[in-house]
Amino acid sequence: MADLVELTDDVLAEILLRVSSMQDLARASAACASFRRVASSPSFLRRFRPLHVPPRLGVFCCHPAGRGGTAVSQFHAALPPHPSAPLARAVARSADFSFSFLPPPAADWLVRDCRDGRFLLDRARDGSTAFTEVSICDPLFRRYRLLPPIPDDLAASVENPYVQCGGDGDLQSRSSEIFLASRSDDSASEEDPAFTVIWMACCRGKLVSFFYSSESQQWRVLSPPEHYALSTRRVMGVRLGQRNHAHGCFYWMVALTHRWLVLDTRKMEFSIVDISPVLSGRAMMFSNQIITLESSDGRTTVVVSDVFRPDKRCVLYFYAFMYFSDRWQLLNRVTLPEEWGYRFRGIIGAAEGYLFIKLDHPKENLNDHSEQHIEYHSLDVKTMQLGSFCRTTLLTVTEAYLYCGFPPSLSLPSI
Repeated sequence: MADLVELTDDVLAEILLRVSSMQDLARASAACASFRRVASSPSFLRRFRPLHVPPRLGVFCCHPAGRGGTAVSQFHAALPPHPSAPLARAVARSADFSFSFLPPPAADWLVRDCRDGRFLLDRARDGSTAFTEVSICDPLFRRYRLLPPIPDDLAASVENPYVQCGGDGDLQSRSSEIFLASRSDDSASEEDPAFTVIWMACCRGKLVSFFYSSESQQWRVLSPPEHYALSTRRVMGVRLGQRNHAHGCFYWMVALTHRWLVLDTRKMEFSIVDISPVLSGRAMMFSNQIITLESSDGRTTVVVSDVFRPDKRCVLYFYAFMYFSDRWQLLNRVTLPEEWGYRFRGIIGAAEGYLFIKLDHPKENLNDHSEQHIEYHSLDVKTMQLGSFCRTTLLTVTEAYLYCGFPPSLSLPSI
């Protein structure tokens, strides 16, 4: 048998690629300098990372600014006994989640999305709540890139867009929806992975959308759908609900309708889908009562929360997504713990077979402000096991983003 010192780096890399988990790779690297040298090389990490699911590390919460104040954004790491807690602590220590490396003042920047290790932030520019200054950044490596403004000839098509975020006219009010498209499988192993940013605005009678590609470094038009759900007859305006994602598609509930606005980023095409069959007879007060989940068989599962029931329980219904169909297959029905009925505040996200549920503070803490908090719990869709994930003392959270990523030792710059 060849001595370890005789093995080339290429052979060692092939051995380490077969390590079953990130924790085992960390232990192997700590035990041997040769392993550590190979495992920390960018070429190895670009091959190793696509073979493993980024762990769920915590929740990034955005707290609105009070009158004359500034907004607060905080990362809340997964807590023990969650298996990601040690990795989450390492990321929290290493990353700059205050975004102090962005052009000052840092307090002006508002987190709008996070995906694939990148964060998208924007800040008001020239008094506009629609056309903001946009930055893509990597808080772990403290890198950022400012996107060019949307060209005037494209911006001219945006007329009096409806407010989508905030609404009191302060610096956190936004009249556009802006987010990162999901990364393709091919780009995961690239040395300089590309990214795409989608910008949307709901105007009277129309949806206007553009996309920016880091490869072309240009903004381009996305053709919108034509549907009466977006028409001028909507006296209250068009407001989009929580953004959901599954298998390269994004989904928004169009407020005051039983319809989804769907964007397929693989084709860069919009559509409108009637989801009334799964909502019939259920009061939908919050857009995060419905969410999409990627199934292991490549299908999309739709999870609907039935909250306002006579028995005051919260029940989750799991449906197979039947595109453009009036018949949806019910896959499962789960009743959450009884005490969650009045605490349930929706599902903030889904990742790799888990749902992440937001709970308000318990009744016994209503009069003790020092004990009030919001909890986030995970639900394993395969086993239907519930587990504690993290918590925050920010009681008024406008946006909550599930943060998935690799620990610092396995991370590569995403910008």
